[in-house]
Amino acid sequence: MSRSLIRSYRLEPDADPTRRVLFVTNMWPDETRPYYGSFIASQARSLREAGCRVDVVYVRGFLGPRAYALALARLPGLAARGEHEVVHVHYGHTALAGIGIRRRPTVVSFCGEDLLGAPRDGGLTRKSRAEVAVFRQLSRLATVTITKSREMEERLPAAIAARNVVLPNGVDLNQFAPGDRDLARRQLGWEPDEKVLLFLGNPEDPRKNFELAEATAGLVREWVPEARLQVGWKLEPSQVPTVMNAADCLLFSSRSEGSPNAVKEAMACALPVVATPVGDIAERLRGVDNCYVCSPTAGDFAGAALAALRGGRAPAARDAVADLSLQRVADRLLSVYDTATRLGG
Repeated sequence: MSRSLIRSYRLEPDADPTRRVLFVTNMWPDETRPYYGSFIASQARSLREAGCRVDVVYVRGFLGPRAYALALARLPGLAARGEHEVVHVHYGHTALAGIGIRRRPTVVSFCGEDLLGAPRDGGLTRKSRAEVAVFRQLSRLATVTITKSREMEERLPAAIAARNVVLPNGVDLNQFAPGDRDLARRQLGWEPDEKVLLFLGNPEDPRKNFELAEATAGLVREWVPEARLQVGWKLEPSQVPTVMNAADCLLFSSRSEGSPNAVKEAMACALPVVATPVGDIAERLRGVDNCYVCSPTAGDFAGAALAALRGGRAPAARDAVADLSLQRVADRLLSVYDTATRLGG
């Protein structure tokens, strides 16, 4: 396994590129974590399909802070070549490494806890509060910023919010689509008659609040003995649609999020969702039949989960998320790049 601190990739369109974009990110799928940053990889692929050449600099920050220091040294020279019309930096930590690339119009995407912090049971840690404060000020160096939700936009300095764009990540509506539940269960080896409450994410991450999902499943089993909680963590991206089509309900119990992909992907699969009112979830699920936004208590979650199990699939959810297809989000992102080029030119 390679321990290189920085990796580079190039996504070439089929024809001559209409635009050249440099992605700088600390999240990207690789052999170590094929699930990590899959939403950024999907965004890059959608830009390639829209005619862009996307060069990716993957700063493997999980290997240690030296990765960011190395990026800080290398990126200015890369940007100075003038090959790219726009530099698109993803996540606050990577923005630290991207300070020196301001020679090109720069878009910085904040993804969630980089502006909202990483909550624990007693609130934000001191480290998280300090990081948020730094990242808020780093936003001043961007030509344009992107946040995934209005809640995140409100955390930016007032002067920066005026040149911020709220743009959630897109959903691959071809990959995430309603499928045959029985077939999906046979593929996974699940029992055909059980009721499966799905929890997606790292159960050891306090931000994901796995304890609420566990408590909810316990209450649901008092009424539906065949119900069980299924944890989906470290799944290959190709496995996620199968798991969603096999499940009966998504329990999304997070304490904080930006615009969670799991919720939008479940909607695209017509999977009922029971979620806390974090990020843009309330906006996404407003008025959607058999999807519920609840206070973070096991009683409220269990009541909504029982209703979701009775209601079956949620076809209206797929209609509600159609505006966030990868193609539509890519078109909006190209408009953001045009704005950055105009302001930074």
